[in-house]
Amino acid sequence: MIVFSNIARREEAPDLTSQSKKGEQRMSNQPPYGYPPGGPQGYQGGGYPPPSPPAGKTKVMNLDYNTAALVCYIPTCCCLINLIPCILWFASEPRENKFLRFHALQGMFLAGVWIILWVVFAFISIALGVSTSMMPGGDMARAGGGLIFLLIRAVIGIVLLAVHIIGMIKANQGQMWKLPIIGDIAEKNA
Repeated sequence: MIVFSNIARREEAPDLTSQSKKGEQRMSNQPPYGYPPGGPQGYQGGGYPPPSPPAGKTKVMNLDYNTAALVCYIPTCCCLINLIPCILWFASEPRENKFLRFHALQGMFLAGVWIILWVVFAFISIALGVSTSMMPGGDMARAGGGLIFLLIRAVIGIVLLAVHIIGMIKANQGQMWKLPIIGDIAEKNA
């Protein structure tokens, strides 16, 4: 039989209990629960500090880089106004400014996704209107199918609006926030 020498022998621990006023036993060396004296101390974790927003101004409109990146994510439902600064900053900023060029490209691709979905939904709604007008009782089918289609369009529109808002917040904070597919393409070409 082999005996391991690194196993500590069990020794009798000193009695750490004490009597409280009401006769209850409690641990005397146990720290109290909750925050340490003086209240919460804030985040004290390790790691790197968050990156600071990029410093500098754009060549064309003299905006801070993070503000210019924020403008690239103005929701596409606002008459495609976000394409103007995206194209402007992608064409005028030097290749060394990866931050702004990335957000300009990602904003253009996000606008492209919005436009493609709008065209697809337009074709589907025309197809539903034509197909249901040919069948007997088509008005009822058009009403039910149209309501479901309207709800699907509304949900997708709200999701895209949320993506635009998150992109605006992340760009203003100076973060390189990548969307799943178009973010990789934008990062390669920035």
